[in-house]
Amino acid sequence: MLLLVGLLPAARAQEVEKIRAKGRVLDEQTNEPMAFVNIGLIGTTMGVASNTDGYFELAVLPGYADRVARFSAVGYASREIRFSEMQGMDALVVRLKPVAYSLADVQVVGAMDKTRRLLEQVASNIPKNYIARPYNYEGYFERAVSVNGEEREKKEAIVLLHDKRGYQRADVGQSFSDLGYTVAQVRRGRPFASAADGMIYFDDVVAADVVRHEHNALDARNYKDYRFRDLGKTLYDGDTVQVIAYECLNPTLSTTGSHAPRAYSGEIYIQVKDLAVIKYVARVASDHVNVMGRNLAPVNEPKQERCTTTLVTNYKKVSSYYFLGGASIDYSYETGGDRVKGALQYHTTGVRVDNPLPVAGRLYYEQMDVDYSFWDRYTLSLEEDK
Repeated sequence: MLLLVGLLPAARAQEVEKIRAKGRVLDEQTNEPMAFVNIGLIGTTMGVASNTDGYFELAVLPGYADRVARFSAVGYASREIRFSEMQGMDALVVRLKPVAYSLADVQVVGAMDKTRRLLEQVASNIPKNYIARPYNYEGYFERAVSVNGEEREKKEAIVLLHDKRGYQRADVGQSFSDLGYTVAQVRRGRPFASAADGMIYFDDVVAADVVRHEHNALDARNYKDYRFRDLGKTLYDGDTVQVIAYECLNPTLSTTGSHAPRAYSGEIYIQVKDLAVIKYVARVASDHVNVMGRNLAPVNEPKQERCTTTLVTNYKKVSSYYFLGGASIDYSYETGGDRVKGALQYHTTGVRVDNPLPVAGRLYYEQMDVDYSFWDRYTLSLEEDK
């Protein structure tokens, strides 16, 4: 831990010298905020993703001011703005225009078999498309909980994750032992007052990496329990993306990764040129929500009703491989007359594939002092590949 804390301030030391632009990305038609929009400088791997409310802050060194920033999201026409035109702005609004699906290639006869074969190819290409060796992710994590619209809990953390094997799908036990994580910095929305304030609640983000893990619509062993529908093609940064809708006909822990599910459905976005998943959306209705993890059963918890969870996972490409760009998990339920809502979001800010730092086990609990100077200068951005 001392080594990690020593490394991170040095890695962020140049933040003070950077120039910044802040704003929000909205859907041009609905005016709704857009989460996980990729905002990157063309010709570099520097960039950022909008958060779950569409807000972003892009910080670059002065020498990059003349570069062009591209705003891109699956199913939307990309937009490009020179960074010098955004420089210094605190409330820039960028609107992206939706691109309609093209249904010309959808075949009614044999569509289900065709879609299953496509997904089998996607799964077999995972070691080729994603990082198939040990790696580190460094990322920003945030968890917030509200009751009847009033915020009750909030925590931010800088997380370091280590994967011993890379994107080579294995059974649940092997995947669990291969992945470890710890935290280097935290910031809390309230003073540390109880043991609950030290909980991390990061395991659901780990499980949201559906390309890395089994028990979802990408697992061929589950296909008999799924209905698939080809929604056609759309565009992403000029490339063709195939959109597959899915619905689980027999929702269980094994087929969905969620404990006590009643319904599980969503969409898979596949880059046609290399058959890589770039986005996965899941909507879950269940008998309960366990804040410790979707795959865990609650013990001695009050009765919950109208339990829903929406999960969105995004993947980006840098160099020759795809990696987990980010994930958002929103859940809600009713208990004792109260409406509880929770929101988790994670954004990868650094990827290390050469000499990754090992992390043993998973840090479920912390009691760290808050380094306010770190958070004062911290900017959520993806730096050059380490």
